[in-house]
Amino acid sequence: MAYWAIKESFHRVATQPGSIVKKWDRDELVRCRATGTEITTDINLKGEAHPIFADWIETEPEFLIELEQPILLASKILEAVGLPWLSDFLIDDIFDKDYPGRERNSFSRLTPGYRESDTPHSIVRHHRDPPVPRERQRKWMRSTEIVLRDEFPSLVQWQIDKDIFQQKGWNGYTCRHPRGNLPLSEIDKYEMIEEFDSLSLHEGSRNLTILVMAEYPARLRELRRQGKARSEEYLITAFMLTVTILHELGHAIYWRDRRSLTRDLREPFYGGDLEMELGDSFVASIFGGWIPVPVRQLSNLRQDFSFADGIAWRQALNWDHHRMRPKYRAHYSIPIDYIVRLFNEESWSMAPDEIPALIRPQSLAGSSTALQTIGLDASMAREGKHATAAIADFHCSGHGWVWNRRPGAWFRIPQYDGCVFPELELPMAGEGAICEPIAQGPLEMTASRYSPPPSPSLLVERNMIEAGREYGQEQEMHYHHHYNHHQRQEQRQGRE
Repeated sequence: MAYWAIKESFHRVATQPGSIVKKWDRDELVRCRATGTEITTDINLKGEAHPIFADWIETEPEFLIELEQPILLASKILEAVGLPWLSDFLIDDIFDKDYPGRERNSFSRLTPGYRESDTPHSIVRHHRDPPVPRERQRKWMRSTEIVLRDEFPSLVQWQIDKDIFQQKGWNGYTCRHPRGNLPLSEIDKYEMIEEFDSLSLHEGSRNLTILVMAEYPARLRELRRQGKARSEEYLITAFMLTVTILHELGHAIYWRDRRSLTRDLREPFYGGDLEMELGDSFVASIFGGWIPVPVRQLSNLRQDFSFADGIAWRQALNWDHHRMRPKYRAHYSIPIDYIVRLFNEESWSMAPDEIPALIRPQSLAGSSTALQTIGLDASMAREGKHATAAIADFHCSGHGWVWNRRPGAWFRIPQYDGCVFPELELPMAGEGAICEPIAQGPLEMTASRYSPPPSPSLLVERNMIEAGREYGQEQEMHYHHHYNHHQRQEQRQGRE
């Protein structure tokens, strides 16, 4: 699911790195062209929509008109940069008992609620070091494109929903069975998914209904009625609708397989991602490690759905760059000019190898501070590239602080997966905390694989696991010691 969890807390928070709050500055947003530009331009993408986005059911004709350009943009982005991430779910059988992603190190066993499962714990990134021959990568891309065009469209239906945003705060949701006339409160119960799976006509696969909140096309239609179909707000809204469509595709590629069903409906981690959220992972892979989110807070959006305040890149946390969980997440504003280029057909006439630079924010890719640390790159605002903010990743629950996250989803580093204790300075996770699964041999697009002798990298990984076991136990004891101390203090205060 896609959701925006932007909540505020006015409590004191310790000053570990990533703990310094910075709110949005309206003047910065205007100076960096995130809002107030008075741009007027037509969006004029041409071509055919990808078949995966074709089947919209029970959708008003007025809404279909507003969906056209966002779907075309989603199609272009998918074909240009989306296939490598998706192919990692298809290159080999991720539910096979010998799949490397089923291996768990000692830290996983410390995760609350951990239990053995037939589903993968994490997905292997096949498109990273050691370098894969270009011809093999091209073969993977061709095979993935065939699956998406020929097999996937028969499994997926898209539907505009008027309840998910107001009731749940979700802007999209991948329902693991046909929606039908079921109310939102009745969907995705384990027994119901199981029953629909038994009725599916597709061997080994399930039918999915992807819900997209009605506020998107409704706002676009209203702006068109007001004569603002060329305005910056229309552009931003259409772009965020595109992002939501791609986000839900990231969930669907996993849940289409019936073997993914578990009682807790958990997803695997992808690669070195620290957060268990496949939709965000797919979007982050498209935009070079960044996820577009609104500047306006969720509560304000529910009262008045509008992107007039602008949108921003939200930092995705990945073991490639991060060793701790920031209490405040880095955000960088998205210039209107960037969105204008994406919706301009001429922008897509460049050579295929130049298109990733059109899609991914180059100014952030070139900033080591922006991506590879958990602090803000202050030079961005000074240079007029991006307004900056550091938004709380936690909220007050009435019993202390808790992390903002999708209900039931894990954070990859156990010591950062509990409550937030302002007085506790958690250390950075060591190199042994995350042992990402790696491919075992030159895989083809087939379910059959072979297991070669352990490579040096595999031996290093095993040594890291052994070295990390003692460290992990020590950190877990450290965490629970402070947790129990905190609880005892609260009990004493209650008695007094």
